[in-house]
Amino acid sequence: MTEFFVFMYAMLAMFVLTTIQQNHRLQRPTPQMVTAVGWGLFSLSSTLAVLLGAVAIALMLGMKIPLGSFEVVG
Repeated sequence: MTEFFVFMYAMLAMFVLTTIQQNHRLQRPTPQMVTAVGWGLFSLSSTLAVLLGAVAIALMLGMKIPLGSFEVVG
């Protein structure tokens, strides 16, 4: 399930970046929906970076954090 969300995030981010770059090259305005999705992706990335950074710092300080099971299924 995680792979699906990572794939969808990557596809959406690539679409937004490509659209903005093409519009900039053709000197056209970028639609508001594309800009809003870009800001949403930026917010998601920033939030995850801060949360994962906090988990990393907590682990370095020796806190016990239940991270779930990372066993390979197969």
